[in-house]
Amino acid sequence: MKKLLLIIPLLLTPSENFKAQVSTSVSNLLRYGNGERSLGATKNDFQYFENLTDIRFNLPENVTVGLRLLYDDPPEVGLPFQGISRRFIEYRKDNYSVRVGNTSELYGRGLVLNLFENRGLAYDTWLDGIKARYKNRIIQASIIAGTVDFTDSINTYRTEKYKLRGGNIEAKLHKSAKLGFSFISSQVNVPQFNGTFADTKAELPEIYLDLKNSAFNLFINYAHKWTNSPALKKTSFGNALYSSFSYSGNKIGITIDYKNYKFDQQDPFLRDDETRTSKFMPFQNPPIVMKEHSYVLLSRSLHEVNFNDEVGFQVDANYMVNEHLNFNLNFSMASRHNAYKFNIDDFEFNKIKRENNFLPSQDKDMSPYSEIFGEGEYYFNDNTALRFGAAFRKKTVYGDITGLAGSHTIKSMVIPFQFQHLLSNNLSAVIQYEFENVNDNFNTGKKDYYNQYISILTSIFSKVTFAIRYEFTNNNFEVSGRKDWFLTELGYRISGTNLATVSYGLERGGQICTNGICRYILPFKGLRFTLQTSL
Repeated sequence: MKKLLLIIPLLLTPSENFKAQVSTSVSNLLRYGNGERSLGATKNDFQYFENLTDIRFNLPENVTVGLRLLYDDPPEVGLPFQGISRRFIEYRKDNYSVRVGNTSELYGRGLVLNLFENRGLAYDTWLDGIKARYKNRIIQASIIAGTVDFTDSINTYRTEKYKLRGGNIEAKLHKSAKLGFSFISSQVNVPQFNGTFADTKAELPEIYLDLKNSAFNLFINYAHKWTNSPALKKTSFGNALYSSFSYSGNKIGITIDYKNYKFDQQDPFLRDDETRTSKFMPFQNPPIVMKEHSYVLLSRSLHEVNFNDEVGFQVDANYMVNEHLNFNLNFSMASRHNAYKFNIDDFEFNKIKRENNFLPSQDKDMSPYSEIFGEGEYYFNDNTALRFGAAFRKKTVYGDITGLAGSHTIKSMVIPFQFQHLLSNNLSAVIQYEFENVNDNFNTGKKDYYNQYISILTSIFSKVTFAIRYEFTNNNFEVSGRKDWFLTELGYRISGTNLATVSYGLERGGQICTNGICRYILPFKGLRFTLQTSL
């Protein structure tokens, strides 16, 4: 703190020597869009403008000052904003650091704390407060204190302000073993439907063990959750377990992930009640334990992870046949823990506890999800490569009141293909094709339909990129009311870190998920312009 106070006069009356010791970095992102959004037959003119500037000053005495200037009005997603949306001052010295202002943070694997931002989904849980760290050869410790203002980008009228206090400590027990412990205390007033607020306190302790050597890695993480709402006279308990085992050999690598998330198991009446105080909190974000894809049709996820009540696993294996060919195989399953049977006489649900509910079930009353994905990569030479694969996905949303007759089941088979070739030192091309066959029992007019996606991307002199993307379907009941979408995009690299991109056409939209956070992006027709600069 004394060092920080000594710096203030220097900032007010900078000398030439001081100026020489200061380095500055600036990055700017400008985004503009003008066109039309649609939902079925409803179409509306839509325009957005965003300019985001991140500035960092590296000052003498190991001090860094940063701020973000944001003009996001009107926004593409989320709420409009004009002003300083981020600001911090950080001091680092030897084994410790202190940061005051806005900060992200991750404890363990995120079971009790994972503060991050995804601007594309308008999801932001950064802390406004203080974070302090200490690290030496054996111990690593962290404490946080501050607030998280969370506004749901879907229901923007709901804002929850969390007051957080907590810390984390990791101890190196051996060169191959590490033990960690975290504790988070939270206070929040949860908005209720009647306009009141329910004051809620929560405590979330966790413990984790990390064991590793040159070939194996085992990670086990357990968390407990206690919440209390005095005004509602309600106390609840939940817990979660995550583990991961991986092996890496000469030509093969395999990872097995397991999740058992029981933060807030509720019957179907309460499951979607956004006012309940015991639900999974936005500053938590554990692993989803399913593959996140880069292919377009596969990235429109069928399944949204239920962190309150979901058990499942994932197996991911890689095998290198030779220097030209390698394969990836991924298999994942997930379901709810228990079933609920509707009692029409009492108009309530009775829980039917399932034996062995520490494993996922494919019974439809558990709303199961499963996916198997295989992909191969073949490198003909340094200039030519081919990627090919196949995915089979199945999801069921059980009709809790109507039973099996009202259950929604979607089956999907996706075959992606990508070919890339360097024609010369100045010209390259990437061709991508994806085919999806869908069976959807709720799509009564056409239960079986297909989607196809084609894109061609060329790069010239590593300066100019040109892309065309075309997608079409034979689904007569597509939510946008269209059957095809065509888009062109032109990019120009002004310098190594400065890029301008302009696109025009139609975008299909759909459900997009990142880290288990899902949002439905509306179809868009029109012009988009992006300018990224960095100094």
